[in-house]
Amino acid sequence: MAGSEPKVTRTVVVNNCEGVHARAATLIAELVRRFDSRVKLANHSDRVEGTDVLQILSLGAAQGEELVIEATGHDAEKVLEALARLFADSFAEN
Repeated sequence: MAGSEPKVTRTVVVNNCEGVHARAATLIAELVRRFDSRVKLANHSDRVEGTDVLQILSLGAAQGEELVIEATGHDAEKVLEALARLFADSFAEN
């Protein structure tokens, strides 16, 4: 039942000096696809699917910007933890 699925959110900061660019967006989408939970990313004005590279890029997230990640599903906590590590590690670039 959709209403009974766990829903969790976490705010992350874009640490990468180039922001969320194409490679970073691809890493995010690939990571999200490994989990069953539905993931959304949001900035101050838009909310997008976590599996769609172009939608993630459309956020235009620059260094220092905060994004809110929302996950719904049985492994929501796990996907948020994995995404938080990816953002904290600057997408393994800095």
